[in-house]
Amino acid sequence: MTGQAPTRGQRRKALTAAAILDAARQLFFANGVARTTIDEIAERADVSVGSVYFHFRSKEGVYLALVEEALDVNERFMADVPGDPSPLARILAAGEAYLRFHLERPDAFRLVALRMLEPPVGADLSEAEQRIADRVERLVGAVGADLQAAIDAGEVRPIAAVDGMRFLWGAWNGVIALSLRQDRLRLTDDEVRAALAEGRAIIERGLAV
Repeated sequence: MTGQAPTRGQRRKALTAAAILDAARQLFFANGVARTTIDEIAERADVSVGSVYFHFRSKEGVYLALVEEALDVNERFMADVPGDPSPLARILAAGEAYLRFHLERPDAFRLVALRMLEPPVGADLSEAEQRIADRVERLVGAVGADLQAAIDAGEVRPIAAVDGMRFLWGAWNGVIALSLRQDRLRLTDDEVRAALAEGRAIIERGLAV
């Protein structure tokens, strides 16, 4: 049994929400989250200020919706990691998937990075941060579980799995985030790819039993 088709009003609401998100995405990238106002978002989306509040309650609500969209994209990339029987192979494949997320959807990656560099403020802070943190923890936790499984299977030498997982997460994010710099220290995509390939080799040698 199929669901009912959306009504004209529902379609109009969805289109308005999409226009608001698209406008906010452009402004957040150009000006930063803190310096962007609800009025600017409404003007760019060609809607009323009240419409922005109706759909998202606040600027932080708009931002949260964009970050959650970006996390949806990231999760789809991570879901494509093959179910290799080797935990170490899964860890390395997850790193490659995260790199593809950046290379193929830099807009989504940048939204996640903006959240780390410029977290939202205001009344929605606690709820927004908790929902996002829960999703990120699940993604990172899956890598940590594979690292512990690799240790248990004797694939890698014994280390503190939680600390190792935090290092891997921070290192991969840190290298990719260098591509977002606006000065001459900015890395190109090819340089990011090369740096992570070298990092992968270092990790494999360092963890080898």
